[in-house]
Amino acid sequence: MREELIRQVYESIYDIYLHGSEQVAHSLKEDEELKHFSREQTQLIKVIDSYPETTMKEIAEILGVHKTGVSNKVKKLVEGGYLEYRKGPNHKSKYVAVTEKGHEVVERIEAINVTRWRTLFAGEFTEEELEDLYGKLFRISKRFKKEEDEK
Repeated sequence: MREELIRQVYESIYDIYLHGSEQVAHSLKEDEELKHFSREQTQLIKVIDSYPETTMKEIAEILGVHKTGVSNKVKKLVEGGYLEYRKGPNHKSKYVAVTEKGHEVVERIEAINVTRWRTLFAGEFTEEELEDLYGKLFRISKRFKKEEDEK
C-alpha cells in the first residue's frame, strides 16, 4: 500500500474525529443539563458506561490521559450523582460505575450524537453508502480490538 494513501486515510479519520467532536460538543451545549458538562466529562461518562467495572488507571489508558486528570473529572461526576465508586471483587481495588442518573445522561448524549450525524449525512450519502462506510469502519475497529486482545 502506498504510504501517502495511508497517510491521507489516517488524516481524514483524524480530521473527522476532531471536527465531529467539536460539532457534537456544540450541540450538547444546547441541552439544559448537558451544557454544564465539559467535552472531557461527556467522553469520560461514555467510556465508563461502555467499559463497566473499569479502574481509574484503565479509564486513563483508554482515554490516553493521566490518571490525575481522570480522578478530578470523576470526582465532579460523582458529586453530581452521575457516577459512583464501587469496590472490586477482591475488595482491594475500586472502580467507577454509572448511576441511573448517569445512564440517562449517556442516553441523551447518544440521542444528540445520532441527531447531529443524521443531519450531517442527510443528502450526502445514500443508505447503501452508509452501510458500506459502516462495514469498512467496523473492519478497522475489529482490527484494533484484535490487536488489543493479542497484547
